[in-house]
Amino acid sequence: MRQQTKPFIVERKPSRKPRPDAAKPSIWGRLDADIAQGLQDQQDGDQRDTNHAAATGGADRA
Repeated sequence: MRQQTKPFIVERKPSRKPRPDAAKPSIWGRLDADIAQGLQDQQDGDQRDTNHAAATGGADRA
């Protein structure tokens, strides 16, 4: 058997299959995440207003 002239190299290429732990990207990009954050901020703000009115006895209502 004759000696090899070039070293034997194995290349491992990444799979094209989606990984089960990878989150599927949205077709809307960051828009849906931005809307969800805005709604959460709005709910937090409404909740703070309700808590403030309850703490003051609702005297600020007309």
